[in-house]
Amino acid sequence: MEQAAFIDLVRQTVVEPATSGTISQIESPTGRNLSEDRKRRSAWFRALSPEERTNVEYAIAQAAHAATFGFLCVLDGARVIEDGADRGHLELHHVRGKSATLLASSADEMPVTPLHEFL
Repeated sequence: MEQAAFIDLVRQTVVEPATSGTISQIESPTGRNLSEDRKRRSAWFRALSPEERTNVEYAIAQAAHAATFGFLCVLDGARVIEDGADRGHLELHHVRGKSATLLASSADEMPVTPLHEFL
């Protein structure tokens, strides 16, 4: 799998569902014994004007994108999660059968394009 294809799949299976799922849960929360806070926020959201709702939905989409971007930065080593000279590094491989493709690496001498640049 190529890096660009992986990022397209991340958009489809992570970013977009996080956005739509969050909006759905704010609008119509699910679960038993909903807290008064969740009920109040749901009522507030449903009472928004179309323009206000669009702005809230935009902010939710931006948050989903930013969280995913940040995680990709960690995989790429652009955001360090360990301090010190003896820190390890992360690698993400796509494995199919006996073939493995390196998608991301946080090694100092990164052998692939950083994934966050594709998002």
